Amino acid sequence: MTTFYRRIAAELPSLHPVLRIAPLSIIVTSIVACESPYRDRGILSKDVSDQLAHIDGADLASLGEAGPLPSASVAPPTPEELAGLEPGQRRQNIDLSEVRASVLENNLGIKVARIDPAIANERAMRERAKFEWTFGIVADGGRDVNFEPPLQAEIWNANVRPNLNVPLADGGQLDVDWKLLYFNDQLNSLDNQDGTGYQSVPRVSLTQPLLRGGGRLVNEASILIAEFGQRRVEIRTRMMVQQFLVDAERSYWRAYGASRAFDISLESYRRAVDQVAVAERLAAARMAAGTEVTKAKYLAVSQIGEVIAASEQLRARSRQLKQTMNRSDLPLDDSVVITFTSGPELIQYRFVPQTVLDIALRRRTEMLEAEVAIAEATLGIQVAQNGLLPKLDAFGTTAPVGFGTDLGSAVGGSGADGSMTLAFNAGVRLQVPLGNEAAKADLRAALYQRLKELATGQNRRLSISREVYDTVSRTKTGWQLVVATRQAVDLASRAYDGVRMLYEKRASTITDLTQSLTQLSDSQRSEASAVVSYQLALLDLADATGMVPGRAGLSIDSDISLPAPETGDPGSDPDAFLKIPPLLEAERSSTVQPTRTVSTSSSRPSSTGPVAGPVSSSLRSN
Repeated sequence: MTTFYRRIAAELPSLHPVLRIAPLSIIVTSIVACESPYRDRGILSKDVSDQLAHIDGADLASLGEAGPLPSASVAPPTPEELAGLEPGQRRQNIDLSEVRASVLENNLGIKVARIDPAIANERAMRERAKFEWTFGIVADGGRDVNFEPPLQAEIWNANVRPNLNVPLADGGQLDVDWKLLYFNDQLNSLDNQDGTGYQSVPRVSLTQPLLRGGGRLVNEASILIAEFGQRRVEIRTRMMVQQFLVDAERSYWRAYGASRAFDISLESYRRAVDQVAVAERLAAARMAAGTEVTKAKYLAVSQIGEVIAASEQLRARSRQLKQTMNRSDLPLDDSVVITFTSGPELIQYRFVPQTVLDIALRRRTEMLEAEVAIAEATLGIQVAQNGLLPKLDAFGTTAPVGFGTDLGSAVGGSGADGSMTLAFNAGVRLQVPLGNEAAKADLRAALYQRLKELATGQNRRLSISREVYDTVSRTKTGWQLVVATRQAVDLASRAYDGVRMLYEKRASTITDLTQSLTQLSDSQRSEASAVVSYQLALLDLADATGMVPGRAGLSIDSDISLPAPETGDPGSDPDAFLKIPPLLEAERSSTVQPTRTVSTSSSRPSSTGPVAGPVSSSLRSN
């Protein structure tokens, strides 16, 4: 393309001056068309563009340190080493009230969902402005030339016409304008001498539909539909906020269950290590064979895998909870170990399914959305019924027309040279479609839409009923499982203590002790899982009834702040609106506690001890 431009430039001097301008204009136009004005706007940086065209290879050695596999003779870590914190780690106490407050304050998903109702409200406000008055003005002037008899003259004229348009709520239109004309030549209605002439025509026009398109309901239907859309967005926002809070509490209880599983695995490992010491003491006293020491060590070493797996699960569940809370003092790495201070609520509830279902049908957002959809479909039927009517419009115009040689006499119609004449017209306009199939089809579609919304609402009612019955059943069986597993733990603990005493007295074997220890660990894990499952069942019951966790509830408008919109004039600095505004960034503070306290939780007694930290990376020998 550059060579082509150079060739054209070399031939320009030999061309006619007029012909030289054309190629230059073509070249300039083509250059402007080829060069995009957005190439240097920073939409994609150079680094991003380079990464899109290149795939890097993975060099694992550059990502960390490499080391050989240690020998099998290395002594296993102690329980204290597995339970201890790594260098640089610290503990952070977290309860359910802090989790809920952090979610409301910092969760990016809630910030995004909170903006949607504001956008829907602005759309409804825009639709409500359809009845705003409009003022306009037209001004023009020029010279008219007419060489046909009897008038052969050049007439200079000027025209000023301000106007006001008033849309009416029942579908009519009221137009008020005032036409002022100036003539600088002969005016037949005045004296037959050359001079100036003025014309004043204030006019009022009214058009009013009487059948189709008339009435406040039909003309305000678009406003009602926009408000229905606003209600839909508010309902969905409520649903999303509730889901975020429920998911946050689920993350808390799952992380709590992972911490309990880690405690149980660590305690089982500690018992196995203690048993190694007992076996070595019995072997030294020649009361047990050396193979029992080996079996006891194998039992202890086999417990390390479960401790490591439980530790990794605790890390993953803690990161998920930290991500949900999005607090600056809870980074996603392992530098902070969470201690869960809100224990489970071990209270038996006896729910009446029908009572819970009645509450759910009143509070569930799905049923509220179905009611809005049915109301919107009903409005559509009423509008479609109006479309079946013939179109009959009444219209009328009145205008006092004034003439004069000066502006005052033309406006007032007074003076020797002024005159005033009233002009008016009125009538009706009728349009009757032959067949009216389009309006009939719209009505049938509106009827089908309402039937669809009614069926959707009934289907949601059945789904909510099933969810309520399922959750009520899970709370009942969940409590039974909690009671059964606690009894199993008590029996397994007493059985283990008895077998251990018999083993020290040489009345049982190491195999019996190993089996008893395994049964105790399994029963403790089952109890912890049952307790967490019961808490999740209670949480699911609250969610199924359309309520947020906690007893106080919350207000979306007051408890969840709305980010302020961007300020500025788009025309003053268009490039500024290409930048990403920091609307969704969480407020960062140096304090440990959250900046907002929301009373959405009830105080629950803690039934667990301290939560052990993750597995230490430095394993020393026994």
